[in-house]
Amino acid sequence: NAEIIHTSLDAEPYFAKNKPDMLIIGSMSDSMYSHVIEKLNPYKNRLIELIESGVVFLVTGSACELFCKTVENVTLETKIDGLGLIPFDAKINWFDRYNGKVLGTFNEMKLTGFKSQFSMLYGDNDNCYFVKVDRGIGINRESHLEGFMNHNFIATQLLGPILPLNPEFCEYLISLAGEKVTAAFKEAAMDAYNQRIKEFSDPEIKFD
Repeated sequence: NAEIIHTSLDAEPYFAKNKPDMLIIGSMSDSMYSHVIEKLNPYKNRLIELIESGVVFLVTGSACELFCKTVENVTLETKIDGLGLIPFDAKINWFDRYNGKVLGTFNEMKLTGFKSQFSMLYGDNDNCYFVKVDRGIGINRESHLEGFMNHNFIATQLLGPILPLNPEFCEYLISLAGEKVTAAFKEAAMDAYNQRIKEFSDPEIKFD
């Protein structure tokens, strides 16, 4: 029964004058970063206001770069300012794509996901990480802390898609928005989730 509002690049975001229960932004092409940052920059203070008021944000995949302090493309030798809402600098290298699996823990809840990215994030998330990684990488190859969380704002490079792969986390996220729900096809989803946990815990499974 959710009302889903899609915003095109040339439209005023719904959140500009209204308070949504949840705001979701997903991966985009590298050529879109500067356009989306330019579009969102006038609403930076509004985004901060919504975050501090507890609105749920789920920022996934390459969309994380938008919210970083800087976005540097080492391949094109360009560097632009991001929105600066998370304490990371993003570095993109089109000649170094990372693909891998992740098994980690969030609030004593096991999470699984995948990564497929040209970018790595750099910064201190010791006290604001989203997932503590058991297997795989965090915000970069040297890190075991994945993503960023502040209030109900979550930025993660985990793909999956993350919500269908982790049904209990999906329920948890929606509960933060004030609704109690049961994940779709919960029994089958949990069977697949438990099997994935078992597989990802197998030391014989290669992670990247």
